[in-house]
Amino acid sequence: MLVAKLSCVGCFLVSFALVSPLQAAEQWKQAYENGAWNIKQSNFECRLSQRLVGVAEVSLQREPEHATKLILALEHPDAAATQAAVRIQNADWKKDVDRVNPTLASGQFVDSKVEFFDIGSEVLDAIAAGDWLSFAYLQHEQHKNVVFTNTRGADAVIQFRQCLSAMAPISWTTARESEFYFSTGKSTISSAQDLALLQNIVRYISLDRNVTKVLIDGYTDNVGNNTANRVLSQQRADDVASRLVEYGMDSSLLEVRAHGSRYPVINNKTLEQGLNRRVTVRLIRKNNG
Repeated sequence: MLVAKLSCVGCFLVSFALVSPLQAAEQWKQAYENGAWNIKQSNFECRLSQRLVGVAEVSLQREPEHATKLILALEHPDAAATQAAVRIQNADWKKDVDRVNPTLASGQFVDSKVEFFDIGSEVLDAIAAGDWLSFAYLQHEQHKNVVFTNTRGADAVIQFRQCLSAMAPISWTTARESEFYFSTGKSTISSAQDLALLQNIVRYISLDRNVTKVLIDGYTDNVGNNTANRVLSQQRADDVASRLVEYGMDSSLLEVRAHGSRYPVINNKTLEQGLNRRVTVRLIRKNNG
């Protein structure tokens, strides 16, 4: 059988705030032979998942610039589930199988899916140790419980953590367009934060084969004459471009342009005039413009 469906009274669910010792909970438990964790990995997503056919899927997911989250998704969209809680359950082959572990996190279902945050490390450590994941939730005011068993969890966790270490440092949302600002008359970037972002952009491009062009545009405020501003904006754009090449970017991807004081983003008579002293870096990717 793929799924074991049980009814229990006063079982291990007593540790869940959702269920009292006198309440019955309907339980589904993954068959041992189906307790393997599936890994999906790329430089932009790491995902560890297990599906209990006909009931639910659990997954650990991580994307660039986001924390690892644990997701329980019920397979029936009209499930009308509300509250949910998750805890680690000791595998039944362990000596301390009867020990009740505390609830790790609780949450609310949205469209038959609940997300738990800030528990990624604990869950990964538990899977690596061979333990199971147990979810308690309310559905039509009835108490339900889903248990995901664990086969070869240690290998799956190793692959997941290797995926995390190779993940892009920033997301496409961050990489696609960035702005770098300059002091009056200055043409070089020096802040550690700006330099780190440029390095991350280069790393992102090395991982995303769909990036076809990188546009570097330099600007100034309206202080000085047009000729001097055009030269200064070119120097600023060239400085950013040279940094990108220094960090490993293929120079053939670059298109560098200078605009002087044209195209201000804010009125030069305001205190925010410095926003016009900028260089923008914009990535062009297939199918996104």
